[in-house]
Amino acid sequence: METRFEIRDAEFLLVKLDYPERLDEMGALRVLAWKEEQGISPDFFSHKAWLDEDDLRAHHWVIIHNKEIVAAARLSFHKEYSSVPHADLFDASLLDGFCKGPYASLNRLVVAPQYRGNGFSALLDEARINFAAEQGIKMIIAQPVESRIKPLEDLGFIYLGKIRPLFQMPERQIYFMIKELGKQD
Repeated sequence: METRFEIRDAEFLLVKLDYPERLDEMGALRVLAWKEEQGISPDFFSHKAWLDEDDLRAHHWVIIHNKEIVAAARLSFHKEYSSVPHADLFDASLLDGFCKGPYASLNRLVVAPQYRGNGFSALLDEARINFAAEQGIKMIIAQPVESRIKPLEDLGFIYLGKIRPLFQMPERQIYFMIKELGKQD
């Protein structure tokens, strides 16, 4: 799955990768893009790449410019809420009024600092949401930072509250949002 597009006379390519293609490059982009962000534990920047066990099971999308990954995001599938990354940091009883799985979770969205402001986050969100819908997913969970709440609401996500701090980001507030697929937006 590839989509070519242009921004300011530069050509980009949105690609869904096959595992484990370019996984180390995505992890390196996370370190590069997030090392200057406030509230993230510096321990995670002592390595060349920021990867975790969920990367091994997830689906990944990247945006490439001149053969270099400039943005990336992943989508994970879960039969039960308890297997969603950081499920233990949010009160699952708040999901009682919503459909029950299977679930997808949007995570690890990263855009290289010099490429921010080009709509890459929206392109990656739409690609992941469409893929989840094609796979029969009923509910997508997102755990964004504050700046991502409005864009996700524009895509039909509902804000449910804050989650307890992640150990990787002890001083950075993360929020909890959901989107039921198959409902009118």
